[in-house]
Amino acid sequence: MKRLGRRSPPLFFFQLTLAGWGHFQLSGQEPRQVTPGTGFFAIIPSRHRYYLPESSPGWTFGWIGIYHSYLLARVIKQVAATGPLVELPSDGPLTAFTLRLVRGAIKKDFRDRFEVESALFDFLFAYERWAHHARDSLGEGQRLLDTVRSRVVARLPKATDVEALAAEWGMSRSHFSHFFRERTGLTPAHFATSVRIHEAARMLLDPHLPLKQIALACGFPNPSHFCKIFRQFQHLSPSSYRRAIG
Repeated sequence: MKRLGRRSPPLFFFQLTLAGWGHFQLSGQEPRQVTPGTGFFAIIPSRHRYYLPESSPGWTFGWIGIYHSYLLARVIKQVAATGPLVELPSDGPLTAFTLRLVRGAIKKDFRDRFEVESALFDFLFAYERWAHHARDSLGEGQRLLDTVRSRVVARLPKATDVEALAAEWGMSRSHFSHFFRERTGLTPAHFATSVRIHEAARMLLDPHLPLKQIALACGFPNPSHFCKIFRQFQHLSPSSYRRAIG
């Protein structure tokens, strides 16, 4: 792969992990793990990097670079809306079109430039269709988070467990956990605890409320357990957090 210079034309590339994993990182953001079945778009030029962390067993991937200006403009717009990472089922159309382009680049088995451009547009339309469904899922996920948040707050000072939430949706614990994580990227237990910690942080704004009262009001059995969980989420003790905001 030739190093790009300042006068190189703009492009984007799409990289799909086949085995192992690596990291993709945009400037100023945390690195994201790119596992099998996950790909990322990188717009060139941009401030990003992708690399093999020391803890990775290796990283096998296929990638394509595309200079088509019309496709580039549409991909830039879509990436700005849904982010650079894409999770693909192994038998999905975007995976198939990606691998077709990779194979064509390696084996040079496209019949002519018209077939190449047809394959490029197939790839673009499959990506935009994926993004459309992803946005719908994000909307559903946000509604689910809002609903669960209201349930957790309404039941305070009693802590809400996953079994109770699952029962409201008519599911088993395992089925609900999978349903919730698929739509939000979070486990229901972690999210429910984060809601209670958020409520506790809000109560810490009042300097006269003792920690024991806050702990009990937010569903924690005692101040010691409350302090332990609060530190896990906020990286500060409740007392340090109170001083920091005071």
